[in-house]
Amino acid sequence: MMHRKGQDERLRRIMDQLADSVFEASDEEILAEGRGFSANPDEEAGRTRTILREASRQLEIVNRRLSHLGHTINPNSWKRGWSGYRSICEVCGSFVSLKIDTGEMQGEALDEQCSDRDQFMIRRRAASRKYL
Repeated sequence: MMHRKGQDERLRRIMDQLADSVFEASDEEILAEGRGFSANPDEEAGRTRTILREASRQLEIVNRRLSHLGHTINPNSWKRGWSGYRSICEVCGSFVSLKIDTGEMQGEALDEQCSDRDQFMIRRRAASRKYL
């Protein structure tokens, strides 16, 4: 497990350095580099936008489905794994995973309603009355 954390940290540092180098480059330098790969920058930008929109749409679909089942997923809690993204319900701890490239959703959170949702809501209501 420790080895995996070290790899994640190293990858994060590399991505941060790449992002910094892009932020430091001028628009002309970025366009010239894109043309150097014989790519049309407008087409590449369009493909990138399409990929990002599709990923966002898929995350919205899985979040909506989980919400209908009573699960509470923090939108910022999605973690990238080797086979996609994963998260857990903050109430019952059930997991869910999503493969962006295929749209495949898996996990026990998708199989049934949140088991602790009703109990959590009752305790919360009772606690709020206590202080009235």
